[in-house]
Amino acid sequence: MNKVMAIAAVAIVAAIGISAFALMSSESGEVTINVQQPEAEKPAIVEEEISILDTNSSFSAPTTIAQSMMAAQPAPNVTIGDDGKIYVLYQDTVDEKTNIFLKTSTDNGQTFSESVRVNLIDGNVALDGRVAPTIQLGDNGEVYVAWANSRYEPNMFMGNYRQLIFTSSLDDGKTFEPSITIGADELHSGKYFQHMSIDGHGGIHMAWLDGPTKMNSTGYMEKDKSRDRGVRYTQSLDGGITFDTTKLIDANACPCCNVQTAADGEGSVYVSWRKVFGSGDTQVRDMVVAASTDGGKTFGAPVKIYDDGFQFKGCVHVGAPMAIDSVGTLHVAWYTGATERQGMYYASSTDNGQSFSEPMPILTGDWVPPQRIFITVDNDDTVWLTWEDATGLSTNDKSWRYGDTQALIFTAQVIDGELIRSDNPINENDAKSLTNIDSDSGLVSIVWTETDNSVKITTAEN
Repeated sequence: MNKVMAIAAVAIVAAIGISAFALMSSESGEVTINVQQPEAEKPAIVEEEISILDTNSSFSAPTTIAQSMMAAQPAPNVTIGDDGKIYVLYQDTVDEKTNIFLKTSTDNGQTFSESVRVNLIDGNVALDGRVAPTIQLGDNGEVYVAWANSRYEPNMFMGNYRQLIFTSSLDDGKTFEPSITIGADELHSGKYFQHMSIDGHGGIHMAWLDGPTKMNSTGYMEKDKSRDRGVRYTQSLDGGITFDTTKLIDANACPCCNVQTAADGEGSVYVSWRKVFGSGDTQVRDMVVAASTDGGKTFGAPVKIYDDGFQFKGCVHVGAPMAIDSVGTLHVAWYTGATERQGMYYASSTDNGQSFSEPMPILTGDWVPPQRIFITVDNDDTVWLTWEDATGLSTNDKSWRYGDTQALIFTAQVIDGELIRSDNPINENDAKSLTNIDSDSGLVSIVWTETDNSVKITTAEN
């Protein structure tokens, strides 16, 4: 079974030393919000002595997997099988139709197979550079993929209504089965910012942000305010043939920040999201984790990873990816925009998510715009992190918004509580979309999209 991996997607514009940022949401209905950060309240850059990871000698030169000629934000994802086979998933758009494609490599990412289209219905994919399609592997040649589609609904925010789609391949990704819609026989709801994990026994676990809807008298969807929106979860124990009735985990979730999942073979299932505490302009949006110790049947109350106190009335479109090591330790990385501790952090939990270690700073400074950080654990239980750094690379020096991403991509290891960080970025040109990382069979692979719409990969043997 491949190790659990964590993924997500984002597009960002940032500038060093700016004093305000604007946020745009997807299906939440929230409006653009400007937040001022007075000069006197800006924290000093955290200076630390950090060991250096030599990526020039350990990671291969970036290889182009796919090239899109359109501004499609291909949003790649990667996973690695027990035999070292690398699977890369990406989106592409042709003639205004977006599809998902899979390519594989059996030579450590030097060359890749011809692409296989994952979705059988042409165009049945929502183009979204923030949320990559999720890919997971079974023990007997199964490949599982989950994503969101979209259809036009004039009464919904920006006219989009999204559903969660799942498909599987039973022949190692050569062909894919007809897709199914998660929760299709339940009350209408939009589903977005989704994630999927697989446990050590082949159980499939999904969570997402859910927005209840109903059909109005004109035959179109509209919000159903009589039902709670928030984080919902489902699982399949038969390889995705059927899924359990979905259940609400939390009703006070940030309506457009990525949900993440992680699961092991010992009954532990974790869901993370950005939870809303309080209301109005003084509300706090900090990252939380809810844990299940019975394989996802029940979940405990959400626990803050850290009391960041990120006071903000808006969405930053970034979550808290997680990974579990061989002894059951939960590892997590996240972003906070809290005034006194702005940036990216790492922490771990040895008690099934009931408490977390003191945060380790990964990227902090005067101005750290909302960006993605990702995490995986290799066969030696070394924690690997990779993240986007858009500081000073903005084309708009006044705001942060979805789109027009420019970023450098860095990576690091956490070994015995020490951060060993790359001194140089792994990408040759500015990244445009998200970065993803996974490890298994002595390999670590990182994928990303560059500003020319090419999907790149680099791989290291560890």
